[in-house]
Amino acid sequence: MSTTPLRHAAALAVLACLGFPAPASAQSSSTPQSTWTLGLGAVWSPSPYLRYDNKAWPLPLVSYEGQSFYVRGTTAGYRLFKTDHDEFSAIVSLLGNRFEHDDSSDPRLRRLSDRDISGLGGLAWRHHADWGLVQATAQKEFTGHGGGTAFDLSYGYPIVYGALTVTPTLGANYANDALNNYYYGVSAAEARRSGLPAYHAGGGTQPYLSIAATYRLTPAWVASAGMRYAQLPDAVKNSPMVDAAQTRSYFVSLSYSFKR
Repeated sequence: MSTTPLRHAAALAVLACLGFPAPASAQSSSTPQSTWTLGLGAVWSPSPYLRYDNKAWPLPLVSYEGQSFYVRGTTAGYRLFKTDHDEFSAIVSLLGNRFEHDDSSDPRLRRLSDRDISGLGGLAWRHHADWGLVQATAQKEFTGHGGGTAFDLSYGYPIVYGALTVTPTLGANYANDALNNYYYGVSAAEARRSGLPAYHAGGGTQPYLSIAATYRLTPAWVASAGMRYAQLPDAVKNSPMVDAAQTRSYFVSLSYSFKR
């Protein structure tokens, strides 16, 4: 990618897509005071693009939990209503996909147009109970990249061992053809100048499994680590830009929480 700030933006967007808990996740959603969490992490998420430059990158982490407003990774939300077990919010977030043609060593991909990070807006629902946490989002792209839609549904179950919490999560993400085609399609003009076949990416569902661990070093300091495995839908893995059928992502962080 072209600059360090853009690399960090992409890495932080990856964090949101991984489904790893934000550093403030150890805080209850019913926290009566505003809670800030600041930290530093590193993420490694190999791109499915053909012969793409993959590196681990450090990234700053900032989360905030207020009475109505929150920031969790790359998602900002405003609670429309909340009960002891449910939270319904209006949200905006970043989609962590990004393609820079200079980051591929394949001469054909180097002739394609770049694909930028997208902004999404929509609604989110969270339900937590003794049997686990269910989360669902419905969002639409609003940054001029095709206006696609994305839906995500996941279930996680926190397992607590003293100061250690391990949370396996199973979920699925659906992106429609407008969103997938922006990142994985090859237009007729791109096909002519690159030698790749023209390709229109349709919609598809991506199932994923993640596991995250947080260890409370002190009441304020938390260490976190996690990984996620995702199976790419046919619409993505059949793209001539792609050389993978699945992705694996890894994350570590150290964070500090305080109330104001």
